[in-house]
Amino acid sequence: MSGGRLLVVVNPNASRAARSLGAATAALFAEGFALDIRPSRGLEEVHDLILRESGAADAIVIGGGDGTVSGALPALIEVGRPVGILPLGTANDLARTLQIPLDPAAAARVIAAGTRRRIDIGRVNGVHFLNVSSIGLAVAITDHLDPELKRRLGPLSYAAAALGTLGGAERFKAAILCDDGRTDVTTYQITVGNGVHYGGGARVSATAAIDDGILDIFAIETASIPELVAMAPALFEGRQGERDDVRVFRSTGALIETTAPMPVSTDGEITTETPARYSIIRQALEVFAP
Repeated sequence: MSGGRLLVVVNPNASRAARSLGAATAALFAEGFALDIRPSRGLEEVHDLILRESGAADAIVIGGGDGTVSGALPALIEVGRPVGILPLGTANDLARTLQIPLDPAAAARVIAAGTRRRIDIGRVNGVHFLNVSSIGLAVAITDHLDPELKRRLGPLSYAAAALGTLGGAERFKAAILCDDGRTDVTTYQITVGNGVHYGGGARVSATAAIDDGILDIFAIETASIPELVAMAPALFEGRQGERDDVRVFRSTGALIETTAPMPVSTDGEITTETPARYSIIRQALEVFAP
């Protein structure tokens, strides 16, 4: 797609924006694109910028992390332009899922190459997400992430936040209603995946895909924190489904109920609470990807 007009919406607070945005935009200029670069001051402004400024654009480029892309989804769906990703955040799990290089300048060249694919979007209680939505421990880790530590350590900040959170982790009771029927669980965490990666490279499952029309769901039912820690390698590699203390489901939708309302995260941001009703929007977004 060399040449053409791009609306580039950037989160200037993304962890790698200051040091990497210049190289990425230079790579796009070198490919002959006309760039309309718009920094945003928050997710609401990202949404407004896309709706207001996309009229003359052939495509929209989002420069930021997973939260920035996820927050832009309602506007991106509405305007219907192809979407490019400049991975300037901490985890950049959508880029990993789409096999977009994590180097922003190399990611810019993926946009220039012009190859596109359509991907699914998950939705919970009306909130859109691309990678995962979580209830339980992962939400507590998100809540304990230190922004400055996140900027300095990158994906390692998630491990640091986990260490500070595990001591207070408690199991909770939930009902998962999906294509397989109803299952009652006592769990530390429930994860609902639309994409492949989360948490800076961990895999949702060995078979997860972002274009298969399926939500991959797992609930961790280990009996203790030490067992949960020992499970970490399997979780990172997407092998948790091989364990007897993890419930795994594949479904086109789900309803998750808890005894009392619990916060729910989507792509690393706490956005809603239980009961959580999940669905999937098939082939909803066209993205540049290798």
